[in-house]
Amino acid sequence: MSADNGRRARRSRREVPAGTDYATPRHGSDFTRLRRTSGLPFLDSRRPSGQLTLSGAVRGELRKMFSLRSTWVLLLIITLLQPLSTGLMARATRVLAGLDRQIDDFPAHLLSASSDVFWLAVASGLFPAMIMAGILGVLVLTREFSGDTIESTLTANPRRGMVLLAKGLALALLTWLAAQVGLLFGWILATLLLPGKSGALPACKPGLALIDLLGGPLMLVLFALMGLGLGALSRSKAGGIGLFLGLTVVLPLILCLLRGLIPHAGWLQTLFRLTPASLLGTFLSGLGWAPEAGIGWWPTWWQAGLILTVWTALCRALGTLVFRRADIV
Repeated sequence: MSADNGRRARRSRREVPAGTDYATPRHGSDFTRLRRTSGLPFLDSRRPSGQLTLSGAVRGELRKMFSLRSTWVLLLIITLLQPLSTGLMARATRVLAGLDRQIDDFPAHLLSASSDVFWLAVASGLFPAMIMAGILGVLVLTREFSGDTIESTLTANPRRGMVLLAKGLALALLTWLAAQVGLLFGWILATLLLPGKSGALPACKPGLALIDLLGGPLMLVLFALMGLGLGALSRSKAGGIGLFLGLTVVLPLILCLLRGLIPHAGWLQTLFRLTPASLLGTFLSGLGWAPEAGIGWWPTWWQAGLILTVWTALCRALGTLVFRRADIV
């Protein structure tokens, strides 16, 4: 009987049709696809096949930047500095015009410059925001070196050039948004505090409104990318911030001191006008042509923007070269 029972059991097992095994997930099944999909699919840095993409790397960098408190603080400072500076400039203009006088009652020597005063008030916040944007650019990369997370970043994406490019694109996007919002707030505030002074632009400054409103945030993006390149070059927070401040603040001061000691050296004046901070001022002034510029060569607004782009490209190239070739310590 036991032998007959064993033969019937084996026969019954052979006769059971082979169906789908729902207990073990198969490759390509809905379960495995769901398991590979993150909760935020737009921040997933890989394609379904596992291939690295630039768009995925940018989303990953945006996610890392959003998770840090320092990013939010610096972006908020960049946004608020511009309406704050505009308010201070507008208040100073009213004080110069007289406490009980209207802006329309400017002295005769200030009437011709009233539109310049308006747009100077609008764009005045871009100069301190320039420093904040550069510091943010330095911190985007150097905090990974100080926090020992750069190894995990390069393990997930061993293409160092793509990593640095993704950081630059994410940084450019956030910097531009913060600067553009702050500049629009400053323009609205200047319109309320300095009514009627946004027109009558001089002939040597055509398109000053568009240059300041649209080009100003792009200049801050260049300074942020410059800071990123210097951070990649130094790979330390203090070193990167020091290099950026030396290039944007200390170098112009040294050239000014040398120009005072050597009054007839026109080439020092030209070098000063080629520094990044001076180029930003020339760009925001909207200078098209200036026969009264003085000794030496003075760039126009578009030449200043082009030279500042060259400064940024040089810093980025040096930082990329060091970042791709140097060992991660």
